[in-house]
Amino acid sequence: MKSSLTLLALATTALSQTTTLKVFDAGESALPLTDIAASVVEVNALETVLALNCAPNATASICPLETPFTLTYGPSTASLNAVYATKTRGVQAKMSLVEGCDITSSTQGASCSMSMVIGMSVRGVSTSTTTTTTTSFGEEDITYRDLAVTAGVSKLTAPEATQTPEGGAAPGAVVNGKGIGGLAAAAVAAAAMFV
Repeated sequence: MKSSLTLLALATTALSQTTTLKVFDAGESALPLTDIAASVVEVNALETVLALNCAPNATASICPLETPFTLTYGPSTASLNAVYATKTRGVQAKMSLVEGCDITSSTQGASCSMSMVIGMSVRGVSTSTTTTTTTSFGEEDITYRDLAVTAGVSKLTAPEATQTPEGGAAPGAVVNGKGIGGLAAAAVAAAAMFV
């Protein structure tokens, strides 16, 4: 009986170390976040910073990330910073993605800007291209998707999570969902092009 109680306690502890956040997504997106796991880096009253990486059970062909992406979100903004580099058959490639969204309420609308730089080098010859775009989304285009948080969960309920950092402005209206799920999935898909 004692071992059953110990197993139950361990299972309960393991469950409390993971959670699911609803993350902002806008536009058409069929890319799943099931192969992405988030780790909470920092939380305060103005923003939450997550490191996104492949889930432990994701294969490299589904989630080819070598380094974590950074997702930062607050009540009315969300941004993603991602760098992906690979080398195969003598070709070196690097993709840098910066995307940010200004969210009007949680479901009314959003304006998202993206800048992506892709560079390639082979046998001493290098080339790169930059793409920048801005898109506006209406309420019918906005959804919130589940993102698994597998590390740093205790930071979400720590006292610092409700404190405004020194020099920071007071937070605006609270958003029901958080983050930019579609951007994270799109970054993973873009990285997959290099594999």
